Amino acid sequence: MTQQPDTLTESLSLALHYAANGWRVFPLLPGSKRPATPNHRAADCDRTDPWCRTGHAGWEQRATNRPDWITRAWSSNPAYGVGIACGPSRLVVVDLDTHKPGTEIPEPWHRFGITTGADVLDHLAGAHGGTITPTYTVRTVSGGTHLYYTAPDTTRRFTNTAGKIGWLIDTRAHGGYVAAPPTQIGSSSYDVTDDRPPAPLPMFLLDLLSRDQRPTPSTPNDDHNAPQRPSSRPYRPAGCGDPVHSTSAYVEAVIAAETAALNAAPDGGRNLALWVMATNVGKLINRGLITEHAALDRVLAAAAGHIAADAYDTYQAEATIRSGFHRAATKPTTSTRSAA
Repeated sequence: MTQQPDTLTESLSLALHYAANGWRVFPLLPGSKRPATPNHRAADCDRTDPWCRTGHAGWEQRATNRPDWITRAWSSNPAYGVGIACGPSRLVVVDLDTHKPGTEIPEPWHRFGITTGADVLDHLAGAHGGTITPTYTVRTVSGGTHLYYTAPDTTRRFTNTAGKIGWLIDTRAHGGYVAAPPTQIGSSSYDVTDDRPPAPLPMFLLDLLSRDQRPTPSTPNDDHNAPQRPSSRPYRPAGCGDPVHSTSAYVEAVIAAETAALNAAPDGGRNLALWVMATNVGKLINRGLITEHAALDRVLAAAAGHIAADAYDTYQAEATIRSGFHRAATKPTTSTRSAA
């Protein structure tokens, strides 16, 4: 575990060490997570700062892995902390927080007794058939965790997210930074708990971060005069006329994650998203974790908003769901969401 630097040599050495990894660093104000430069807002930039001669340059533009620039920056104040600009460093840092006492715990996590982002991520990994790859890990000053992953070598620019993956889970990429260990805030410091090199971003996280997050209707249509389409089976959400089916916490986590993915589906992609959800829920049927009848009700309930929005009717939705169940039964090892 690296100790908090208290001399110029140690502080500078740490900044240079991170830069040698290819990471772009910049100084943080002593005892703070705030960037030391620039000392003015973009709106107040008058171009007198040498960095801003061609336009305002923020901390991300100033982050560097050049030893000479790093030496000059930390020589001006040996007490500076170290910030890592995630995007330019080709990092995606997953920030796992902990539940704050007195704040609400949303479902389904309240039922599971889950109070940490680490446990939420573990459930999501299981729900999506993924693995939380061991990687460079840091304990934060708030008691949370930073998982450092390398961004995929694509043209896509990942940006910061807050809660997009799940409750208590944020990510830092382009436009975001993290305080590097052993930066100290008050009496606490960022500490390395796993010093292995950052692993590639796991595929299930790549999939979750790549999804379109545009909202779609999630409440029934109030237009009682809307034409009713025929259905081969009345639409009844689970619990409305049928006995409540007992399912495990794992099944609930899978259904919650798949429902969130379905609700995030964009126009034109809803039917495919429903089929993917049905295929993944169908895998639970194959394993005997839920009956087909209960699974059909749960997936139809998840599709209620899209049905109300006339994305498809109940008959079409049920046909799509049964097709997904069939796909899961005939090709149970296929990763349908990554294929889709």
